[in-house]
Amino acid sequence: MILVLGAIGAAFQAYAEETSHLAVVTEYVRELAANENTRANAERELNASNSSSGKLSSAIHTSKLFQLELRSQINMLKSMHLDPPFDDIIPNIIASYEQKIALYQKIIDLNSILLAGPQPGVDYGELAAEMPKIRAQMDYVDKTLFIATPLLFATLIDQKPDSKNHLSHLIITKKEREKLLHNLTAAFGKKLEQKNQNYGVSSASVLKAYLSKDYKCSDEPWQ
Repeated sequence: MILVLGAIGAAFQAYAEETSHLAVVTEYVRELAANENTRANAERELNASNSSSGKLSSAIHTSKLFQLELRSQINMLKSMHLDPPFDDIIPNIIASYEQKIALYQKIIDLNSILLAGPQPGVDYGELAAEMPKIRAQMDYVDKTLFIATPLLFATLIDQKPDSKNHLSHLIITKKEREKLLHNLTAAFGKKLEQKNQNYGVSSASVLKAYLSKDYKCSDEPWQ
């Protein structure tokens, strides 16, 4: 029975209607903006904490907020589907988000132990050494998402070549491209022009740069 249900599920996925590429990119832009907003709020909350216990509590609180946001995003992405050659994009984003949720749980657990105060049998030196490792893992996941950003934009490129055999058109209209650019600018503002951007802002910058290139839109003449 389980095998039959699994086969039915696989068949359903195989024949599931592909999600609009524009819808996927629009959702990802929304997620980038939401995650940057959560990160900025977390930074402000942490800086406003004047005591060690306050900073530990803030770390726990903001990590939980990140988890809730990422779980919401995973649920949204699971309702979406891309056909080959882009079929791995959404599952890979989901996997990265799940890794981040696990890392935020480590932060919550670690800070909860520290917030509880001195306890017998706890190696606090080992706990202190754990945080840089978690940050490094988080950076690696964020870098992985950043590297995947050009591939996400590639879903918007029309695979039909022009008369010069170039892929010069997008599958979205001028109005749709302008809407994506507006969403990026409205969400990130001057952060898009800053140096030393974090990976989330850098992903938004990359998307904006590609959308601003001289690709023609679907409602513009072909050559």
